[in-house]
Amino acid sequence: MKSPVAKIVEVGPYPPPLAGWSMRIQVVREFLLRQGHDCQALNIGKNRAVPSDDYVTVLSGRDYIWKTFRFAMRGYTMHAHANGDGAVGMALAVIAAVWGCFFGRRIVLSFHAGVDQQNFPRERSRGKYLLLLKLMFKLSKKIICNNNAVKEKIVEYGVSADKIVPIKAFSAAYVEGDHVPLPAHVEEFFAAREPVVYSYIFLREGFHLETFVAGVRRLADRYPKFGVATAGSTDDYEGPMREKIMGLIDELNVGDHICFAGDLSHDEFLTLARRSKLYLRTPTSDGECSSVLEALTMGVPVVAAENGTRPESVVTYTHDDPDDLCAKVCQVLENHEAVCQAIVKPPVRDTVADEADVLIAASLGEPAAARCRADNADNHTEDDQPDAARGSADVESVPLESSGSQ
Repeated sequence: MKSPVAKIVEVGPYPPPLAGWSMRIQVVREFLLRQGHDCQALNIGKNRAVPSDDYVTVLSGRDYIWKTFRFAMRGYTMHAHANGDGAVGMALAVIAAVWGCFFGRRIVLSFHAGVDQQNFPRERSRGKYLLLLKLMFKLSKKIICNNNAVKEKIVEYGVSADKIVPIKAFSAAYVEGDHVPLPAHVEEFFAAREPVVYSYIFLREGFHLETFVAGVRRLADRYPKFGVATAGSTDDYEGPMREKIMGLIDELNVGDHICFAGDLSHDEFLTLARRSKLYLRTPTSDGECSSVLEALTMGVPVVAAENGTRPESVVTYTHDDPDDLCAKVCQVLENHEAVCQAIVKPPVRDTVADEADVLIAASLGEPAAARCRADNADNHTEDDQPDAARGSADVESVPLESSGSQ
């Protein structure tokens, strides 16, 4: 008997550019396609208006409403992605959830990041954010989150614990890639600076950029040739924050010590990580963070803002204390070999199949999903494993403007 086919739509940012959410979506979609399921991608990322055979474009807010309606009407189960930071991302998930309920195809929601977000958990939710979070959680058939700590906070919104599934967003394939040349300006930066660390930032609230820039100033005072190469597009920013941070960089005279590498390919990001002395992670709302897990898996030391959920071996600093940031980076640099040898690689299993299983069950029902699991186990080969082309960094989805532009 032929296995039943699930009909699933991934609703979220799709690469390029490469980022944690977009790569997770791509990895899961590729896995489902290899298993013989019908998995589409509705792209609400930065390149959402660029035609591609890999995804369905979204040209405007009205276009998004129409396309989520059509997918639900055609029997697809939508998999939405959101976090507790932005109202736009939550609203987009709620729109998909409403259509899903209307046509009897309730969505699966992946709720990203940790327990310390701008409007999450419950005690931080006010006004429209409380309403959007409650609707998003209540209307979803299943909710995927990073860990049990986040699950417990979602339950506080009156959500049944039975429909929340903690799955760490990690795949061993994330750290598989070729060593490649970096963009010319980054290669020049490496040639001129030592030591070099890397980071992943956006010019937005939540990345504690004042602490970051002030910390770089202190590190440059300690190591005159110190440099930090930051991945992530400088086009994706909040206007006032960009002006503020660029002004602070000029004021503290650290422009020569910071290299904005821009959006990088998967291989470029991994090359940057392996050539750097350590990974400097500045947000506190990111939970354990997939890029932190990636760095540790590769044996790269991590210095990260403390958020209560950092994995073992991460050296943490107080998020708003540039002196502490400097001290912890110096601690790792001055004991680099010993720190590298002491890294405990995180015991995180490849969870792509786990996430796909939740989606298949939501689309077909558990009995049919069990049949798919049995059939796939009988036909399993090494080729069923996730491909090596994976993303590297993690960042929230890009807001969808009604004009379709970013």
